[in-house]
Amino acid sequence: MKIAILTDSSFDGNLKSFKDLYQVPLLIVEEDGTTHFSDDKLDDDFFYDLLEKQALKTAQTTPGEMLKVWDKLLTEYDQIIFLPLSKGLSGQFNTYRMLSETEEEYKGKVFVCDTNGVSIINQEFVKKVAFWIAQNKRGFEIMELVSKANEDFIGYIIPKTLDTLKRGGRISPAAASLAKMLKIVPILRYDGKIDKEATARTFKKAVNEALDLIKKNAKGVKVVDISYSKMQPETLTEVIQIIEEKGFQINLKSQITSVIAAHTGKETLAIAVWKK
Repeated sequence: MKIAILTDSSFDGNLKSFKDLYQVPLLIVEEDGTTHFSDDKLDDDFFYDLLEKQALKTAQTTPGEMLKVWDKLLTEYDQIIFLPLSKGLSGQFNTYRMLSETEEEYKGKVFVCDTNGVSIINQEFVKKVAFWIAQNKRGFEIMELVSKANEDFIGYIIPKTLDTLKRGGRISPAAASLAKMLKIVPILRYDGKIDKEATARTFKKAVNEALDLIKKNAKGVKVVDISYSKMQPETLTEVIQIIEEKGFQINLKSQITSVIAAHTGKETLAIAVWKK
């Protein structure tokens, strides 16, 4: 049996890392309604220039685009394991889980998994799914394994500014204004959705505090994954140095895709660990 792994463009890994890995784009929408696929054809500089000038929105993959990809893959593969953006951040999971279970041509062939993930979390899920496929596990079993594993990670997000998160409705305007007035850097907990965890006086102190929270909540874990939106090279170098000085090794390191940066803004860092 041949099985394809499908992600959406909240996944920021290398598609060429796995033989049977494919991606379907989410959408970025400008204020005037102009829509862009969030994929490797969207120029990074063009995107961040847009982000500086306006409040961008994001949208699910259109049904037409998604079903076109499913239909094409099913001409070559027996099953598709789809690893979408977390249901806490988008309707992508709910929309396509329903379609996969109600449309006869996809029943038992397309398995939409509840990842709770994004970015480096879904990079790990791609690895896990590829391993399970190599163990001859199939659609329903893999879908259940993903569901069981989707609470096994801890993540923290550290944005240098809350302006973009505020515009996207991910944090309240009052909270963003208070943080700016008090000159504090928030530490946001990520577990499939985003919630406030702590604050620090500087970005550097926030990174240190997030790592201390990881040590407290994932005792014994020494390996972290990081992702980040566009930032100065010296800032990223400092982040890596802090992580290493805290006794952690970095496993995955990648720049988040445009569809996620549209909500976080520039110079946002995410740190994640797996407890199991």
